[in-house]
Amino acid sequence: MRKFVYSFRAVFLGLIIAQVLSTLSVYSSNTELFRSTQALLEAGYLAVPNSNTVNTLTTFGAAFFGGMFFTFSIGAGLSLLSFYVEYIWDRFFARNEYFLIPFLIFWLWCIISVNDKGICRIPTAYFLFIPTAVFAASVLLPHETSEDTRLKLATHFICLTALTIIASSQMNTDIFLKIRDNLLLSNPAGMKLNDFYYRYTLYAAQVFKSQNQKLIKTCRLSLIDDPLLLQQMKKHLLNNDYLVLDKDDPDITADLEIIKIQDTLDFKIKVWTILQTSPREFLQYPQDTLKQFSANSDKHAFFRAFTFYSLSAVVLLLFYFAAYSLCQGICRIFIKTAGRFINPANAGFTQNQETEVVGAGILCLIMGAIVFISLGIGNKDYRDSDELSVMLASENWRQRVTALRYIAKNNIDIGSFPGYVRLLDSPYVPDRYWLARAMSRSRSPEIYEGLTRLLEDSNFNVVYSAIYALGEHGNKEAVPKILREIAASDNWYVQLYAYKALRKLGWTQTKLH
Repeated sequence: MRKFVYSFRAVFLGLIIAQVLSTLSVYSSNTELFRSTQALLEAGYLAVPNSNTVNTLTTFGAAFFGGMFFTFSIGAGLSLLSFYVEYIWDRFFARNEYFLIPFLIFWLWCIISVNDKGICRIPTAYFLFIPTAVFAASVLLPHETSEDTRLKLATHFICLTALTIIASSQMNTDIFLKIRDNLLLSNPAGMKLNDFYYRYTLYAAQVFKSQNQKLIKTCRLSLIDDPLLLQQMKKHLLNNDYLVLDKDDPDITADLEIIKIQDTLDFKIKVWTILQTSPREFLQYPQDTLKQFSANSDKHAFFRAFTFYSLSAVVLLLFYFAAYSLCQGICRIFIKTAGRFINPANAGFTQNQETEVVGAGILCLIMGAIVFISLGIGNKDYRDSDELSVMLASENWRQRVTALRYIAKNNIDIGSFPGYVRLLDSPYVPDRYWLARAMSRSRSPEIYEGLTRLLEDSNFNVVYSAIYALGEHGNKEAVPKILREIAASDNWYVQLYAYKALRKLGWTQTKLH
């Protein structure tokens, strides 16, 4: 227990620093998004988040809870990495300064990479302050030593390496959806966690997006005296979701400002010129030009990648140590029970400790392999439609979801399975969610009516899945319904999917007033 407290104190310090930094960064991003969204609404555009949601951007809760995503991804990743670097340096290398050099080189490389395209203050602060604080705390806090440290580390290293390989071999988007369906959407506690995640994750996601990753961008045009050129540029910008602001408000930083200087268009962010091109080239290749602008201005690619890998590593570590603790308890009980019946004269405490450590590691590895491989299962090829019909009629909702997921993934017409209609009223959210996805590829006439029914669903996951399906379905009659949904909804995720569906159906922005 004392070892756990020692570890927790050092890592917790890193998490506190991460939470402070993430709250500041999300609050700053929210404030900027609030101003630009208000400007879009005042200009008469359709904005996401809409007027029902935009005021949440100014709340402390949105910044704090949104920031928790970074705290428990890159914050936890850097904290754990720094702690274990100090731990290994202390236990294996007797705090020899020379053995710190590889870690210092890696640390310096991270700081350089995060500033590769310009100084990034908050991302740099993550890499500067968290490792420094956690490493220093680990050095200063008292260490607990035990004779089985090397064996434990070797066991953890082997098991984690093996589990990482197994998890990587099964890793795809289906795994995350299966985890959500089976662990979150299948029980009340999981539903609350699911709602919390979807309520606050977009606040964090907005912070370090590239221009191309943003749903809607703001734009200003300056010194363009040719009315025809101005009109053509506005059209191309609107088609790529760059909405032109007419008012020059100094409090609003546009995502893109285009200034015409003689025969050159300068694509700028604030005072920095990101890209230069000619009017002719922009009008001929507007999408390629804007993609290049996004790539040139994207300063956070390394930070996003590091955050993703940190999140994956933290999830794997949490799973591993939870499973290891359970397996260790099982082994301890087994060893004590066996010791009552088998008590050889040379069986000492150390041997029991070694048996417990190794046994727990083996059990944990087996458990992890079963979990990850089972999550990867479900990709069976159901060539027989009768088998899918039986699965759709099953009393087991997991069987039904497996069939619906297969139908959606393989573009099979759900309309050829008449039994699907009863799933519209299923009490299980995964049923209705995957039903909407499966309906997206069907051309049966009754599908459209079913999707509009799902728009009224009480669960927002089902609603945005139905909206996505309407966009994929391609029926432009859905545009007014989706516009009403996006105007009435107070859920940012629903609005996001609604806007994407509108664009998929060929709708483009026009000023509403």
